[in-house]
Parts: sequence; structure tokens; C-alpha cells
Amino acid sequence: MAGELEIIGGPTPIPILRAPGEVFRWKVQNGRAEQHVYVEIADSLRPAACQEPLRSGIESKGESVLRKLLERGSVPARIKITSGGITEVGIDRRSRPFTCQPAPPSSRG
Repeated sequence: MAGELEIIGGPTPIPILRAPGEVFRWKVQNGRAEQHVYVEIADSLRPAACQEPLRSGIESKGESVLRKLLERGSVPARIKITSGGITEVGIDRRSRPFTCQPAPPSSRG
């Protein structure tokens, strides 16, 4: 069973020269594992000029969006907030338990 998902750190600004806008790193406790989620906010976005959920996503540096995704049980590797909306990229599926099933007996006789 997957562990409780909880934000344990962030937002930490990440300086990126190649991408316009802002990038923040959040730390998420996923059971015993700590995972990083990166939030990219487009340079042209200003909270006052946007409707919800973009407005709160920009104001909270992605925290409001991340909390909603964690409530659903998904931990994305990256969240993009642009004028086109909110996109989660690269869902980390390692939080799912892995069960190894034994191979069925051979029917060779």
C-alpha cells in the first residue's frame, strides 16, 4: 500500500537560464521516499490577470495545485502553469506497490 503523501518542503526557487518564467521545487514525502516536484510558472502570468485555478496556483507558487494532485494520489515530476492551463508532466508511478507473481507451471510434459 502506498504511503501518505505530504508536502515537507518548498517552495525553493530554482534559477534556470534557458526557460522564461519561474521554477520552484517542492519536496513530497511519499511513504518512506522523498520525491521532488518541480513547478514551472510562465513568465507572462500575473495572478491579478488570471481566473481560478490559475490565480491561486501562481500566488502559492504551485502549492494549491500540488495539494489537489496529492489528494488524488498522484505525484507528478513536474507541473506547468501557463496561460493555457495547468499541466502535470511525468507522473511518478513508483509509489504503487509491486507484487511479484510466480510464473504458472509449465505445461510441457
